[in-house]
Amino acid sequence: MSLMNIQLRHIRCLLAVASEKNFARAAERLAVSQPALSQTIMQLEATLGFEIFERTTRSVSLTKDGAILCEYAHKLNRSMETFHKEVKALQLSIHNFLRVGYLIGTAVEFIPKITQEFERRRPNATLEFVEYDFTNPDAGLSTELVDCSIFRPPVDTPGIHIVEIAREKCVACLPDGHPLSLQDTVQVEQLLDEPFIAAPGNGVWRDYWLASQYRQGKPARVVFEAATVDSELQAVALRKGISITAESTARFYARPGVTFRKISNMDDCIIAIGHRQPANPLIKELIDVAALVTRLPVKD
Repeated sequence: MSLMNIQLRHIRCLLAVASEKNFARAAERLAVSQPALSQTIMQLEATLGFEIFERTTRSVSLTKDGAILCEYAHKLNRSMETFHKEVKALQLSIHNFLRVGYLIGTAVEFIPKITQEFERRRPNATLEFVEYDFTNPDAGLSTELVDCSIFRPPVDTPGIHIVEIAREKCVACLPDGHPLSLQDTVQVEQLLDEPFIAAPGNGVWRDYWLASQYRQGKPARVVFEAATVDSELQAVALRKGISITAESTARFYARPGVTFRKISNMDDCIIAIGHRQPANPLIKELIDVAALVTRLPVKD
């Protein structure tokens, strides 16, 4: 049988069985039946003229030749992943459509201006914004449901390129009448023993807004979790605890019951555009527009 009969499904099946070392688990991973998977592997072995796997009643392992073949298969699989990413970038640039995730409460003052300037430059392009709450701090990048996103680093998402577009001060959100609200500014050390409102879940983004980098390993006392700016500030107004947020929140989300005080010795927080490589022309245009709007030199 000709080697030209080898298809990508054979490669995927080979890699799944090699990884799982079990036909049943590999079949479940590929969402195919176990007999169909076994038949595909037998077809591949017949085409190659040698056994890929040693099978016993208890285990499955690669033969010496199978291990060499598996290395080739991994290289091919990585090449195909790169091919798909580059074709997707080409497809997006041709279709003139860009889906942008944004983290709730982030770049509130910039997004309308970014949209206006982008549409002026690309009148035939469609720019769609998708809002994400604090349970998705990378604003959709980890799920690959957006082409790029606007958020506040740090995030745990691997394999993304982050371009800073703006910075702003961090502020403490305090209930009205809190002793620290009598000060013009506060220091981060004054906040560490307070009960905190935090984002749901775990990760570096939540830790950042709990000021974990200043705690020397001591955990924050989290009393309430909030997934949106509104629920965070409502919890503060109800005196459940305090929180840390960006200075723009004080301008755009101010409400009765909450006092904002600048944190004098906490590093500025960052607003960034994140994307996976390669960046298509529309993403590059969006980054250029964001740099113009925020007047921050972009280091890509």
